[in-house]
Amino acid sequence: MTMAAAAADARTQYSAIVLGATGNVGGRIVHLLIESSLCRKVVVVTRRTTNAFTHPKVSEVVVNMDHLEAEVAPHAQGADIALVAFGVGKGSARMPVEEVRRIEVAYPQAFCRAARAGGARVCAVMTAAGADPTSRMQYARIIGEKEQAVGAVGFDALGVFRPGVILGNSNTPGILGSVLPLLDWAIPARYHSIHKHDLARAMVAQSEDAFLAVARDQAPAGATVKVLEYPEMKPFFVEGDRDAP
Repeated sequence: MTMAAAAADARTQYSAIVLGATGNVGGRIVHLLIESSLCRKVVVVTRRTTNAFTHPKVSEVVVNMDHLEAEVAPHAQGADIALVAFGVGKGSARMPVEEVRRIEVAYPQAFCRAARAGGARVCAVMTAAGADPTSRMQYARIIGEKEQAVGAVGFDALGVFRPGVILGNSNTPGILGSVLPLLDWAIPARYHSIHKHDLARAMVAQSEDAFLAVARDQAPAGATVKVLEYPEMKPFFVEGDRDAP
């Protein structure tokens, strides 16, 4: 390999930092990053030691979530892509609204600030179908605030992923995996259910596309925000992904 080719190869490899790696979608994201030939390093940020990932690409950083930005900052140096698959989801109905807002808005924004300061130019954040900061529905409104908070950080490319019901995870009854797809004809496409592996695949693949565009100076000038609902995520799905461990 020539020096020029080696330099070009280095520019098309990236380091990722992940918030929510121990969750249903986040865990699959990390596995996809491990499998990706473009990813050279993965930092997972957790609230407690898990030792869930033993691959040499992966390092685990345990932080106090209330000091998230400061404690993540040293480990975010050199990051290229930040991925956020973090939130309370189904548990929000049983929690005080300010606690939901702290978990869904403040923590992801603090993480993204640290990642951006460390060099990350690309970010993917998982929100939810129907997110809208003006919604009358409390959860949809808070998730809309989450999108605004992360958007304000100023990544070159931000992917906002709005899944409907996430199938294949510990919080969703298994029977829904068979029932909900049968109802797709009656539901607007943006609210279609999505398997956790499909969502993870879309977040990683779209982030890699955005990273390569930025690294090769092919990205549009200025910051861009791409909102991906089910129809926009579907092209990234891979046959057989749902059968993976």
